Amino acid sequence: MTTETIKPISLIIVVHQEAESIEHVVKEFYEKVTSKIPGSEFIVCEDGSTDGTKEILSKIKDTYHLTLDMREGKRGYTNAMRDGIGAAKNPVIFFSDSDGQHDPADFWKMYEGLSDYDMVLGWKKDRNDAFYRLMLTRVFNKLIGLYFGVRLHDTNCGFRLMNRKVVDFLLRQDWLLQYCNNAELTVKAVRGGFGVTEVPVSHFQRKYGISRGLPIKKLPKIIVHILRNFPKIKYLRKD
Repeated sequence: MTTETIKPISLIIVVHQEAESIEHVVKEFYEKVTSKIPGSEFIVCEDGSTDGTKEILSKIKDTYHLTLDMREGKRGYTNAMRDGIGAAKNPVIFFSDSDGQHDPADFWKMYEGLSDYDMVLGWKKDRNDAFYRLMLTRVFNKLIGLYFGVRLHDTNCGFRLMNRKVVDFLLRQDWLLQYCNNAELTVKAVRGGFGVTEVPVSHFQRKYGISRGLPIKKLPKIIVHILRNFPKIKYLRKD
């Protein structure tokens, strides 16, 4: 596979309070992915940061050819993700978290999966996270498997490739989950008849700032929210 055979991609990252790391993260994605694929776009959905993230993004916008979607108020991860995916123009959409825990170079081995599948997830096989998060992930994925019949290692991974067909389908759906919405998209893609696979990817410890993962103190509320909305996810609009 050469860069000449790669379809133009839309790379989307959602950013909130990442002043310490965002320039490094953007530079890595640009140098390892978007700069190598003619016609690609790099969309950054900034979600109401107050720590200087906005100013850094504005400073590096031209250097890394960014399309910035910046907001004063916080719209939330799910809404920011949907805004970014909805703005994407290219046939392949590459979505990633912006915490610097993924290696952008894993894009290339994930891309190969799009020849046979509509969605390719990164599977953090050797995951560098706190023990409680590892346990939560295992339980959550078991629950997804039992309830929906979708048996993958990491349904909620925020590092994925999607083709235009599955993206257009997902944008026609209601996005119900405020938390773990990546898992919702995975389930809906499978139940909508699209091919979904996963590829082992690198996962690093976070170098800068605090984790933006699920906060322990909100876990009871999050669990109730997810369980309450699970039944609704089963009903899809195919129009």
